[in-house]
Amino acid sequence: MTEATISHTKKHQFLSGSTLKIIAMITMLIDHLGAALLYSLPGCYPQNTTPLFNGCPFTLYELYGTFRNLGRIAFPIYCFLLVEGFFHTKSKEKYAFRLFLFALISEIPFDLAFNNVFFTFKMQNVFWTLFLGFVCMILLDRQNQIAIQKAQAPNVQVSNTLLIIFIFVGLATVFKTDYYGLGIILIAIFYKYHNQLKKACILGYFSFLWEPFCFPAFLLIPLYNGKKGLNLKYLFYLFYPLHLLLLYTLRLHFTT
Repeated sequence: MTEATISHTKKHQFLSGSTLKIIAMITMLIDHLGAALLYSLPGCYPQNTTPLFNGCPFTLYELYGTFRNLGRIAFPIYCFLLVEGFFHTKSKEKYAFRLFLFALISEIPFDLAFNNVFFTFKMQNVFWTLFLGFVCMILLDRQNQIAIQKAQAPNVQVSNTLLIIFIFVGLATVFKTDYYGLGIILIAIFYKYHNQLKKACILGYFSFLWEPFCFPAFLLIPLYNGKKGLNLKYLFYLFYPLHLLLLYTLRLHFTT
């Protein structure tokens, strides 16, 4: 790699992992403000053409839609950071356990915020998707090691890889985790093309065309500079259930 190439890379890759995490957290908060709070307010329906206030170009429903669209940026970034964490963590088992633990902790706040009930199987929080995606990567990693050790034929390697991904796509779909099996597919793409970031983003966006407003996420991810940045290890873990409880409290205040 030439000096010019190195300089070019540093110039255009200026976002640390912590910066991406903060962007994802902010856009997720905006999304959840729309889904958990605005949508529950009187007048938040398409037929209501009354502006929020005099001179405002938005109705309440249009503001809700704008918040939801901005929120599409968060999930692809979280998937990318999950894969980065997978390749850099000292203990994959501890990482997986943290995801599982906070999936359990977050389920009641998630159900309260979005379904207004203490517990329901209607949909499960995003930590379950991230947990399943992480376990999927562990098995894919082991499959790669076995393929090398046993000199598996390419068609056998591909079949085993697809089988593992298919199983976890099925699990996420059956248990109705956030983003369902499509979330697992995106994680698998980032895992497979971990060293080909632009390719991963192109394929990732095409896999998420049903969520077209996620596009900015796939523009931000290639700006990642490979550095951790600020130590925000537990910020997202704590922020997720706490902000959901706060939104539930705010909804009770504004709708009762």
